[in-house]
Amino acid sequence: MSTDQRQAWFARMMESGLENRMFAPGDVLAHATPDVLASHLPADLLSKVLAASLAAGAMTPERVLETVTPELLAKHLPHDVLWACIAAAAARAGVSTSP
Repeated sequence: MSTDQRQAWFARMMESGLENRMFAPGDVLAHATPDVLASHLPADLLSKVLAASLAAGAMTPERVLETVTPELLAKHLPHDVLWACIAAAAARAGVSTSP
């Protein structure tokens, strides 16, 4: 699987998880912590997050994910961070790999 295919898969999984309410923005940011975001997002994207939050008067998980879309999460964050979010949602939903 190419890097582009992997990024597209993670982007779609994150988008689907949010759309289908398998996880909420707060669940995503429990894994994609401020330290993770600061370490992996490009400076111009971090600037957009701050600008949007200041304009709205608050920095909320919803506001962050309006700027840092699933596609951008998949492009910039380590995929193990996104996988941890997906796996936690699966565990909450009762999906298990054990028989």
